[in-house]
Amino acid sequence: MPQDLASCHTAIINGYAIEGHVPANDIKRLIKEKPDIAGIAVPGMPLGTPGMEAGERKESFAVLAFSRNGESNIFKDYQSY
Repeated sequence: MPQDLASCHTAIINGYAIEGHVPANDIKRLIKEKPDIAGIAVPGMPLGTPGMEAGERKESFAVLAFSRNGESNIFKDYQSY
């Protein structure tokens, strides 16, 4: 797990690391598509992510895919969320 992607919760699902407050639909997509990555993460604890609801307040965030060598890219962008 790249240190800059760390959050508060870690799970292993079908061999993939899931870090942070990742939306369920993104985990379902990961399992269905089976990309060659180590896992997906939502760094920090952005408002509006699953488990971090605060009424109508929401922050933009991205679910990041990361490889075994620590490289990352955007898996799903919630910037216009």
